Amino acid sequence: MRRDDGVSEAIGFILIFSIVVIGIAIVILYGLPLIIAGQGSADMRNMEQTMIVLQNDQKSLSYKMVPYKETALQVSGGTLHVTGVSGVFTVSYSDPDGVLRTLPSYEPGQIRYTSDLDRSRVAIENGAVVTRPGFAPGSAMLAEPRWYVDDHQTVTLIISFISFDTDRDRTLAGVGRLGMKSVSAKLNTTEYQVFPGTIEIGYTPHPEEDYSVAWENYLIGRLGMHSTGADSYRHPNAARLIVKETVIQISGF
Repeated sequence: MRRDDGVSEAIGFILIFSIVVIGIAIVILYGLPLIIAGQGSADMRNMEQTMIVLQNDQKSLSYKMVPYKETALQVSGGTLHVTGVSGVFTVSYSDPDGVLRTLPSYEPGQIRYTSDLDRSRVAIENGAVVTRPGFAPGSAMLAEPRWYVDDHQTVTLIISFISFDTDRDRTLAGVGRLGMKSVSAKLNTTEYQVFPGTIEIGYTPHPEEDYSVAWENYLIGRLGMHSTGADSYRHPNAARLIVKETVIQISGF
């Protein structure tokens, strides 16, 4: 004979309900942040790839004389900016007569993505794709600019300045397009004869967009320059300097 005298349906319901609520709380407490972090990381990786695509478009405009490029964008988990604000580059050298000459400073602007999750950034600055964490120092270069040293006979340092010309700061979140057009009237290539070992390049980072570590590693590690102080670098033996300047007009959004 079945005896149910000690069984309470209310207590059973409360136990099962409590287990369900605790399970949901554990998922929300521990699982949801991991899901959000994973999505934020995926958004950042996608924008890194997008920036490399845009960098290749820049190269086509600057070096292959393509007149116009347009790219469709899907910006998720953050915001894309086009701004004239960035780090500032300076170049100085001594000519063969020993006269010190300094070229006009160069602020190229940025195409910059900022993550909503942790304020991490990935940007195109002066032809390079660079990244930095949102709330920590340091930066890294994901894709290098087209600068190089030609050591055939006379050692020549060839550098390219690529800046953005936009009539206003532009912002995009979601789907849009970005058009780029080379401004041929502002395309210049200038050659300078230099007393060997006197070419100096300076990089002054913007206080909120500091990619100095990325540029330092590139200038020293890739171009063989030496540090001469804070954010200043000298090539040890280049006797010729070629500076290529390109201005790219931004449209779209």
